[in-house]
Amino acid sequence: MEHEIFLDKEFDKIWNKIENKENFVLLRYGDGERGIMCGKKFIAQEGWQSPSYVSKLGEALLSTLILEDEKVFYGISCPCCDPSSYYWYSTRIKNKNITFANFFVNANYKKFKEKFSTLHTDAILIANHRAKNRKIGDLNILKHYEVGDDCIAFWENDAQKMLEQIKKDFGHRNDLLYVVAAGPMSEPIIVDLYKNNPNNCYIDFGSAIDIYIYIYHTRPYMDATSDYAKRICAMYDPKITHFDVSVILTAYKKPQSLRIQLEAIRNQSVKPKEILLFQDGIGGGGL
Repeated sequence: MEHEIFLDKEFDKIWNKIENKENFVLLRYGDGERGIMCGKKFIAQEGWQSPSYVSKLGEALLSTLILEDEKVFYGISCPCCDPSSYYWYSTRIKNKNITFANFFVNANYKKFKEKFSTLHTDAILIANHRAKNRKIGDLNILKHYEVGDDCIAFWENDAQKMLEQIKKDFGHRNDLLYVVAAGPMSEPIIVDLYKNNPNNCYIDFGSAIDIYIYIYHTRPYMDATSDYAKRICAMYDPKITHFDVSVILTAYKKPQSLRIQLEAIRNQSVKPKEILLFQDGIGGGGL
């Protein structure tokens, strides 16, 4: 128990930072983001499709995993809900500010709705176009930057133009709350804006604010009677837990397989700390 952290306790820790108007970053990654980074083809709940190769969005997502800034918090899949993604992220993110991707949902969703409605602050909204002219809690939305339904296409065709416009409009402003709900695009959007100006609070609220955007429940956890709504997830304490693995490869008789082996290792759940190549082979003497 002392080596674990829990969903409900993490909520209180992070939400206090929001209420105290601290400037920090909360990024959140799940199986969808992992799939895009690994180039796995799948169809999202919203209908858009990820290709079977690492897209530009996948490359952008991969670049967001390397921030070791103490003001940046990484929310990742928990081992009780998605163990393979949990180990994948745990062995690729060096920052020890690790928390839950389902931070605002499951058993926390009821508390989130209550707390979110009490936020009174100037905010920038980056969310689906259906949020146009919607009231988002009691926030003073200075401007809504609309994103499209297909995140793969939007990132390739429109995202950079949107980011430049945001920086032009508000890049000089400090102490704003950036409310982001742009699916897998949220993380590269937030990192880009944070690098431009770290003196704001950037939060990936995700589907937790869908009730304001779509005006109906979009996820099972929003049903108070569902099992998801009662789930309090746990994960190993990232401050003291390490998943160090060494891999030893051999090119014996099949050196042509080395590239295939390395590719398989790159995509496995646990990223090895080191790869050792044992350079053996058949000796001379006509054997």
